[in-house]
Amino acid sequence: MRSAATGVRGFGALLDFAAALTRRDAAAGRRALAAARRAGCPRAAAEEVGLMLVLHAGYPAALEAMRVLGEAWPGRARPVREGGVADWKRRGEALCRRVYGPVYPRLVRSVRALHPDLARWMIEQGYGRVLSRPALGERERELAAVAVLAAGGWERQLVSHLLGARRLGARPREVRRAFVAGRRRAEAAARSGVARAWRAAFGGHARG
Repeated sequence: MRSAATGVRGFGALLDFAAALTRRDAAAGRRALAAARRAGCPRAAAEEVGLMLVLHAGYPAALEAMRVLGEAWPGRARPVREGGVADWKRRGEALCRRVYGPVYPRLVRSVRALHPDLARWMIEQGYGRVLSRPALGERERELAAVAVLAAGGWERQLVSHLLGARRLGARPREVRRAFVAGRRRAEAAARSGVARAWRAAFGGHARG
């Protein structure tokens, strides 16, 4: 898969990398990174996909992803200037609105009802700090989120990001590729929920 938005070669292999590390399969992650590297994928894109796991798969998954990346694809990671909390809030609100479209106000109310700090973290840390980093486009990040959430079996969140990927301009075949990459990794008990998420978002079944 090559992204017209950012020109990321080998991005499909990075979806496989993200799904594999979500399910703690380091060997499959290394194979996926090798495929991405052969396809001419920039290492910075692999770094960003690994870092994103903090949000959708947890800190341990992100740590393991970066360890696997360092072993399979040696290189020097460089810090990114992220700005401060005001920047994160501004960027986070803008990006989250693009992902959720007309349901954004309802999303914020719902998460705030769960816990007001969680709603603030979602906007500032999630969308504003992690997902707005410059080395990977927002469309690619949504596709990576689809792969990770499908692999983890997170049905409710998967519906939101399937729709979010389309809102950000991902083609149907790109969304399907990301979904299948994750579904293949999902636990057997979670696969029915993953399939329901696809039907809730688009109807029908995702082949592959």
